[in-house]
Order: sequence, then structure tokens, then C-alpha cells
Amino acid sequence: MAAQAISRGRGRADQKAAAVAERKPFGLVLRDLLIDRGITTGMGNPNWRKFSDQLPDVHYETLRKAVTGDRVPSPSLMEACADALGLDPADAFYEYALWQVQRQFDPAEVGVEDALNNLRRWSSKNR
Repeated sequence: MAAQAISRGRGRADQKAAAVAERKPFGLVLRDLLIDRGITTGMGNPNWRKFSDQLPDVHYETLRKAVTGDRVPSPSLMEACADALGLDPADAFYEYALWQVQRQFDPAEVGVEDALNNLRRWSSKNR
């Protein structure tokens, strides 16, 4: 299994702390994770092609554009990357954690009533 083959490196708590505390963007966090796990070229750079080959339904160009910031990483891309590395996407990528929170305010996701209740609760805590 691909995830087992590349799940070496820092502990989960360290990764969560690094990603969330430093607030590094998706591309930099993923770069560091690949280097930490030895998924690199002969020169020590991340081997993006090798990694993308281990992501079902993710094209190399999609990964490349998200890593370079040319495209916002989609939740499904962050989930695929985290899964391949044996991580929780919300722990690894702050963009994913923010997306999860934003969904709680989206009527299309949770319904109008729940979205408004979530807004009221959030508003009352931030006064």
C-alpha cells in the first residue's frame, strides 16, 4: 500500500504543530513532508512526479499548480495528499481546517437554520 510505504518521518503531533503554528501554505507543508519522508530526487528536492503517481485521481499538473500557488488546493487534493502520507488533512494543512469551519456557515452544506445558528453562536463569542 502506498501510504504505508511513505509514512516515515516526523510524528503526527510534530506535523500538526508545524503546519498550524507556522501557518505555512499547502505547498510548503507538503514539500517539507516529502523531504522528511525521503520522497526526493537525487538532488534532495521533493519528487513531485513520484508522489503524484501515488495519488488516485490526481494529475501531476493539478498537484504542481496547487504546490506552486497557481491554483488553490481543493479539499479533495488535500485529502488525497494527507491520506497518502497517513495524516489527517485538518492537522496537516491549515487551508483544510479553514475549509471545514467555513462549511459550518454554508447554507448549502448544513442548511439555512444550522448556518444561522452557527453564525449566532460565533457572533456571541466574538463580541
